[in-house]
Amino acid sequence: MGYILCCVDGKNFSYDACDYAVLIANNMNLPLKFLNVVERTYSVTSIDLSGSLVLGEREEMIEELAKEEEKECRKVKKEGKELLNELKLRAIKTCKNEVSISQIHGEIIENISEYEDEIEVLVIGITSHEEHKIGENVKEIIRSIHKPVLLVNSKFEEPKKMLIAYNGSTESKKLLEQTSNNPLFKDIKRDIVNLNINETEGLKLLNEARELYTKKNYEVNTTILNGTSENLLIEYFNENNCDILTMGAFGHSRIKEFIFGSFTSKIITKMKKPILLFR
Repeated sequence: MGYILCCVDGKNFSYDACDYAVLIANNMNLPLKFLNVVERTYSVTSIDLSGSLVLGEREEMIEELAKEEEKECRKVKKEGKELLNELKLRAIKTCKNEVSISQIHGEIIENISEYEDEIEVLVIGITSHEEHKIGENVKEIIRSIHKPVLLVNSKFEEPKKMLIAYNGSTESKKLLEQTSNNPLFKDIKRDIVNLNINETEGLKLLNEARELYTKKNYEVNTTILNGTSENLLIEYFNENNCDILTMGAFGHSRIKEFIFGSFTSKIITKMKKPILLFR
């Protein structure tokens, strides 16, 4: 049996990510694990490395630097463990299944990838709305994990309405199958939209999506948005009081993304509510 993995760092909506992870764990009847990855991203600023070194001072300076780095590492680990314990106490109040915590040291993408076969859903807190604050780490995690990833970028709110962006891609078909067979969010209204300049094609795709949900006895509303801009999707989301955006992620090659820009990256940057992504 798999579990829900919630990756936290204490900076990016960790407590809200915790609450969403608990909700998903309860809905899917799965255990919940909190993970804190201690990366080598901290810096030592207490040692003055400016100017030239006198003969014999180099070894002493290197030794002092190593001690300061070890001290900073211990501090970061301690803060991470304290956060994990706080989140575990927070989660066990409402989580119906086992809650565990883990702290590891190393590269975040490499370590999370090692969990892929074990997890059912990955929950991450992020700071969005500014491109440079999203970080390549988040994008690489989404690309490397072929499991649903929930990006939490705002305060926790009990979701009542989900907006599903469907374009017929492999990724979006996967999201339809998973959200209908084993819903991450139960008792929630569903709107399905297709961004398209070809109405006939859009109607065909929306009927395809509606048929799948109808088989599972879910009522859905479907809408064609005339165009391909991410702004159309965000405007619909806001105007119709949606709480979660669900979509396929990074469906194009990196070369095409580099030339034309990534729809997924633009959405992550601009959205002010949680985003559920499927690869």
